[in-house]
Amino acid sequence: MKLFLDFWKKDIINKLIVIVLLGLVGAVFAFGWLIFSLPQGRSLTKAFADLLPQQATPTFDVNSYLTPATNIPGVVSTANERPTLQPTYAIPSPAPKVELPIPTLELLPTPTRELPAQPLPTPTQAVSNGSACIPNNPHQTGRVLEVVDGNTVRILIKDNGLVYVIRYIGIVSPVDKKISVVAKQKNTDLVYGKEVVLIKDVNDKDDRGRLLRYVMVGDTFVNFEMIKQGLGTALDVPPDSACAQTFQQVEHSASGSLLGVWSPTATPSSP
Repeated sequence: MKLFLDFWKKDIINKLIVIVLLGLVGAVFAFGWLIFSLPQGRSLTKAFADLLPQQATPTFDVNSYLTPATNIPGVVSTANERPTLQPTYAIPSPAPKVELPIPTLELLPTPTRELPAQPLPTPTQAVSNGSACIPNNPHQTGRVLEVVDGNTVRILIKDNGLVYVIRYIGIVSPVDKKISVVAKQKNTDLVYGKEVVLIKDVNDKDDRGRLLRYVMVGDTFVNFEMIKQGLGTALDVPPDSACAQTFQQVEHSASGSLLGVWSPTATPSSP
């Protein structure tokens, strides 16, 4: 014992050695006790786990939670049946029907526009105004700028923007001064400032360079109308003879009625 105490006091390393030895000795005794105290069929790991403190595991009884409590004072449980949860579904009511107004379409009035003068009238009009004899040749349109006399005008042609002197085919202006003034006035009333349609026969110009044309203003055949009023006489100059017969017939009617140049006081006409 004295030797152990001297060894313990001698150095700190000796103290550590003593503590380690004591620990080893204790461990050997504990292991031996554990082996001898094991029941038959029990493992060493299980026995060692039993030595450790056990942590309590909380339990939760779902049935007791769902079952109505019976130990509440004043509350008597009439059945031990578990509550049944039944989902309910709310069916939404249909949305109210909204009637939208039906749009109405308003038709806008169709704009009207002026139709250009037609070169040839309808067959019925052609018989009444004498234009049925006009040949079916290409036509020009223009505006009358000046009336020279009963059978001559100046016209601005739309196709090229030039001014031409136009002489009416098949008609001779009166020589009598009074009748010639009336003829010029009638010609002015018919065509001045208006849009006219010009149709040629065979020749394009006369020997003076004037354009030879049949003249239409609206439904009025100007050549025919001047002869019909006795304000000009018919003249056939071949090959521009498409309307010669028509002009002779209407001249005969004017002379029978003593109109214009055919009145007793008038001077005979000349080309």
